[in-house]
Amino acid sequence: MTESSEFWDALAPHHSSIEDNYLDLSSLRLILGDIHPPVLVVGAGQGLIVEALRNKGFHTDGVDFSPEMIRYGKTRRGLELIQADARDMPFQDGSYHTILYTTGVIDFLADEEQIRLMMSEAKRVVAPSGNIFVAFYRFSRATEDFLTRLGILKDNVLYVRESLRIHQLNPGQVIAWVAKKAEIGLFSAATLLLRSWFLSPRRENQLAMNMRKIFKQMDNPNSLINAVPESQPYRSEPQIRHLFNRLGIPMKRFEASASCYLVQI
Repeated sequence: MTESSEFWDALAPHHSSIEDNYLDLSSLRLILGDIHPPVLVVGAGQGLIVEALRNKGFHTDGVDFSPEMIRYGKTRRGLELIQADARDMPFQDGSYHTILYTTGVIDFLADEEQIRLMMSEAKRVVAPSGNIFVAFYRFSRATEDFLTRLGILKDNVLYVRESLRIHQLNPGQVIAWVAKKAEIGLFSAATLLLRSWFLSPRRENQLAMNMRKIFKQMDNPNSLINAVPESQPYRSEPQIRHLFNRLGIPMKRFEASASCYLVQI
């Protein structure tokens, strides 16, 4: 997404209501049998995944780029997470048997050279017989169709700032905004919104409601929007496979949950 932690720092006070999304606890179960300690979670946020793995008896450490996420991980969960850049982590070679990149790290990056650097660092830090997992966020088909209709998702690119602005609007403004983006009338826009809502899974609708609450709570919600880039990648399975092929990194396994893709390399 960005080399700055500004967005994540601004989101940190509100993150607890939306943290169990994309690579969520349900998706983690898909790979639990192949997670062996010690474990390193990269993009640990406030420690949701770290805490879950520790509760299962795994020795687990977590790193995150955002100092505010680290601070909230301490105050909320009592976790001593480590502030570090995923391209240059403060660990010896072969320190971990499993490294897990959460959503919000590799998947948000368009710069493939930066991804290559992160994967090279992971290979240094993981044990020779260890596993590396990389998570990529995923929308439901209903949400994909809705965002595509509005031009917010186009050619495997998500226009992030535009997608966040909808959470600042009241219902009437949302209908008018959708009508303008989709170039349809107000009644058709309201119908399109209702259709998307009823076809989208409950977790996505709950996430949208929580994001609206976050924006209402913020003194300056535009600071959050302005902290993200205009766009970021949105990769389907074929795009993910092409990505690792271009990087020259063989994929050992590909898993799909309702909210994310998981790649083992």
